[in-house]
Amino acid sequence: MRSSANVPFPGRAAQVHSNRGSILIVALILCAVIAISLVSYYRLASSALKGANRSLLSFSNINVVEMGVERSMACLYQVSTGVAAATAWSGWTLNSGTNEATTTFPSSSTYFTVGPNTRAQVKVYVRNYTGSGGQPVIVAKSIITPPDGPTMSKFVEVTLTNRSLWGYGMVGRTWVHMNSNARADSWISDQDGNPGTAGVAYSSALRRDNGTVGTVSSANGAIAMDSNAEIYGTANTGGGTVSTNSNVRIYSATSPGTPKVDPSRVHTDFTFTFPPITTPTVTPITLSTTMTGGSSASPQVLPRLGDAAVGGKFYYRFATGKNINMDSNKYISITDSVVLIFDNHAGFDAIHTSSNANINVTAGKTLEIYTNGNLTLDSNNNLNVGNEAKNLTIYGTNPTSQTFTLSSNVTIYGTIYAPNATYRIDSNCNLYGAVIANTIQMDSNAAFHYDESLAGAGTGSGFRVSKWKELQTASERATYAAALNF
Repeated sequence: MRSSANVPFPGRAAQVHSNRGSILIVALILCAVIAISLVSYYRLASSALKGANRSLLSFSNINVVEMGVERSMACLYQVSTGVAAATAWSGWTLNSGTNEATTTFPSSSTYFTVGPNTRAQVKVYVRNYTGSGGQPVIVAKSIITPPDGPTMSKFVEVTLTNRSLWGYGMVGRTWVHMNSNARADSWISDQDGNPGTAGVAYSSALRRDNGTVGTVSSANGAIAMDSNAEIYGTANTGGGTVSTNSNVRIYSATSPGTPKVDPSRVHTDFTFTFPPITTPTVTPITLSTTMTGGSSASPQVLPRLGDAAVGGKFYYRFATGKNINMDSNKYISITDSVVLIFDNHAGFDAIHTSSNANINVTAGKTLEIYTNGNLTLDSNNNLNVGNEAKNLTIYGTNPTSQTFTLSSNVTIYGTIYAPNATYRIDSNCNLYGAVIANTIQMDSNAAFHYDESLAGAGTGSGFRVSKWKELQTASERATYAAALNF
């Protein structure tokens, strides 16, 4: 047996063993801390990765839901250009009774791939898919299913309204030429913002700098101005330069005095869609004699006593060789909402007035004219003077060419849409409203005054977004739960 006398320091050995044990315990604790840290870091990294992935998928959700909206708008655009609704919405489920359309993209049994093992679909519901019966409303719901975690959805409600045909003042498809003190400006007839009250006539006190003049042509000089012509607004081309001389002005209320052509008021990215014209299909009343008007005290009147209206309007069709031909202080009075159709007058005057002849439209009533023939207004004629531009619309329906000519102190309050017509205005004539034609020639103190109140009137091709709203709350989404349950 070994005695303690043979151990130099008997307490030292115990101390060494004790220190070793403490170090081991500390090491174990550090390992545990590191392990816990690594696990926490892994979980944090995994959580961050999942969060980043869901954030990325959230952006994908936006793309998916917008795709549903865009496809719906493409179908509505076709409808607005005259394509039959059943053709435009081919592949959709249509309910003609409720005017509703639904579909799933890409289909009910297939999916888009928006990430590894991640699929997506979009369900779309459209109200008023025919473009009639009210503003079209599109509701799209995107559904993304990731490999882990719950599905992700985004709901968007989009309300549309027709593009206005009169969103621009004066538009020439091929060119616009302004010479000899011709001028363009604008005003707002609906001063109080209430279309039910009477409009305010143009005056210099109401003159504004939104006299938009445009052409879709990309040719240099498609807008040409000479001899003191001015645009108190903007000149817009499809790509070409505006031809001007030193006496021409294009400016706004805040433009500097020099240069006379303010470069900020000239643009070369102008686009415009010329929608087709559909002549009313209502069976009209045939007029087999030429209208020559009456005296101011006893004017010739439309509608005639005993004629029947259809849908609140009186439709008249002039027989071949018959027209409106007035002179020498003659008058025609439009006392209710009237539609005149001249569809067999190509190459001839549908309306010819001279020597102080007048066509008056009663306030609050409308006159629509559809013609494939020509219009010639000369020598102190007035058309719809004292009424509002929105109440007179002249449609040029000729598919090749026709001429609308205003000469010598003619005044019109109205709108003209004749995409294949030559429009000429000169010698102190005034058009208050809007005009769209193939070519536009203004000379000799002719003036164009764009009524900005027309910007929301009339319909062009396609629709524009009037409201875009993401449906985020449960109550907002519940509104369309039944509509999207397919």
